[in-house]
Amino acid sequence: MKNFVILLIVLLIGVTVVGGFYFLGKGTKKGSVVPLNEVTPTPNIQKGTIEGSLSFPSEQIPADMLVCAETLEESLVACTEKHIKDSKYTYREGFQLEVPIGEYYVYAMVPNFGNGYKAYYSEFVTCGLSVDCASHEPIIVEVKSGQTTDGVNPQDWYNQPTPTP
Repeated sequence: MKNFVILLIVLLIGVTVVGGFYFLGKGTKKGSVVPLNEVTPTPNIQKGTIEGSLSFPSEQIPADMLVCAETLEESLVACTEKHIKDSKYTYREGFQLEVPIGEYYVYAMVPNFGNGYKAYYSEFVTCGLSVDCASHEPIIVEVKSGQTTDGVNPQDWYNQPTPTP
């Protein structure tokens, strides 16, 4: 009887873990935005943090601005809407986003602004947001376990798509 109870407990734990991975994968459609507070915490997933400064081509940074990190395959997007006020950030406003280890593109967006326009952390940002910077190519951000990758500033609001006639 004791062996049967142990076997039953191990089986239930296994079904729970496998089912959790299945439903986590089914609930996130490719390219969908998952608010950070809705991601089911999994204790065995190693995580790191992405940190940077916010900006917006206006007098103030919109309070509803999101910062998102999407995997290169666009299979998972994690976002935060929490802004951190601190003098260490370029315009005294920044973000921190905890994500599983991996490689990401990071962007900022304001819901209902510019038809879903995304301001990426790009080569344009790293060369000073100057008109002399020709490339707006997003930069791949590598997140390592337990580490903070800082200086990731999703500020390329100037790469507007050209309208087609």
